Amino acid sequence: MAELEQLLANPKELLKKKPFTRGSDSPTPIGPDGISGSAQVGATVTAELPDFEREVISQSRYLAELDPASHDVLFDENIPSITAKLKDGSYVDIKFQKMAIPFQKAILKKKVLHLCGNDILFTLDNEKPSEDVVKDFATFKRYWKQRNQGGMRTKMVTAQLSCGDAGLLYYFDRHGCIKSRLLSYQDGYVICSHNDDNGDRLAEAVYYKSDDKEYIDVYTDLYQYRYVKSNGDDWKVDPGVNGKKHGFTEIPLVTKRGSVAWDDVETLIEVYEIIYNIFLVIQKRHGWGVLYIKGTFDQKAKKIAGNIILNDSSLNHDGDAKFLAPPSPQNMIETLKLMEESIQKGAGVTFILPKDISLSGDVSGVAVQIAQSLDNEEALSAAIEWQNVASKMARLFKYGLAKELVKKEKDKTAITRFDAMDISASFKIWRPRSDAEYNQMLVQLKGAGVLSQQTAIEKNTESTPDESLRVEKETREAEEKAKADAAIAAGEPAAAEDKNNPND
Repeated sequence: MAELEQLLANPKELLKKKPFTRGSDSPTPIGPDGISGSAQVGATVTAELPDFEREVISQSRYLAELDPASHDVLFDENIPSITAKLKDGSYVDIKFQKMAIPFQKAILKKKVLHLCGNDILFTLDNEKPSEDVVKDFATFKRYWKQRNQGGMRTKMVTAQLSCGDAGLLYYFDRHGCIKSRLLSYQDGYVICSHNDDNGDRLAEAVYYKSDDKEYIDVYTDLYQYRYVKSNGDDWKVDPGVNGKKHGFTEIPLVTKRGSVAWDDVETLIEVYEIIYNIFLVIQKRHGWGVLYIKGTFDQKAKKIAGNIILNDSSLNHDGDAKFLAPPSPQNMIETLKLMEESIQKGAGVTFILPKDISLSGDVSGVAVQIAQSLDNEEALSAAIEWQNVASKMARLFKYGLAKELVKKEKDKTAITRFDAMDISASFKIWRPRSDAEYNQMLVQLKGAGVLSQQTAIEKNTESTPDESLRVEKETREAEEKAKADAAIAAGEPAAAEDKNNPND
């Protein structure tokens, strides 16, 4: 509490955050005393504190790298230009538009797809759940989908992989409904997290500007605080918000910090763009072929079968016609291909184009999974890193939903029952699959008794929203027909159709 009180008493301390870094321009000594050495097995050396400095990268730089229109190559004056010599001996520049390649966006989309392509997987961990707990679990999942929490999760992942960090703030709207909103740097919010000496979260601070005023919103386990600054004044406490209970039992802001999606290959991408633009300059200047025609020809040419025929009328008949193609810069093309592969390996993504697949019919999902092993490995690692986010989102939404149901008098005991409901949440990574193979797997699991019919209906790719009702109707009709056939076979009159049956 003393650390938290000290933070709240010094608003400037709330604005301190761990910087994002990339690379280092200072040599790092190896071994003690700055030189490499050797030591015998079992020997000891004097411990040293870390001595490694890295360059600070602003989050604005991340956003510039993500936007192709802001890439450095577009403003690089070292890219060769094309000039033409005029008759008077002067030179004129030929217009050439430099091009940026949106590798960063492609890498971002691939990582978000494999991490968020499937809904969050919820598991009810109660050892012997009662019927009420099972119903509450279904209610939780229904509201989760209706409030688009899966979509908010995807937006948060996209924001974090775009600018380094992101936050998802849970709150109650004016109607008392549990909602969430995204807070990210690209929307003008700077997230500053503060931990105690053990690494446990003390408070989350959000720094932003609105209406020419600067704000710091602080969230602790129970309370919310706000500081305001305007016209160069010092920070002042907002009495209308300061010390107000936010309505949750833990900090309602879910935050995640990490590297941007392309962080490890940014240098490769920049070099690739430079070489690519130089290649385009060369192709535009020297890459056009020339139709070379030699000889003496009549003014009128013959046209046969749609082709123009030129007859050489020179005395020695040495006429010739050929297309002179420029030499292909094959080495540069191979270099670009090699760099593209290196970018994919370094970023942990795989770009599969239609030309890379030459199979007919339904491509095996297993074959594509093997081809995209880089994406799968990256997504599995990311799912572990995002586990705390999934767990906290589920906790906050479960508690907020219970309070909402009580406030709206839909369920007066929801808070107590929901608290006893033990839900675990985790990311389920997306992999390409064959629908036919997937549906066949569901049929086999249903036949083996591992899956219920209801789960098989919900999980298969062809079900409609009312598929269960359709199955029940067809089953009922089949039973009624079987009874009618049995009655006819026994010589009894068939039962009259119930016109008042609401299920018909």
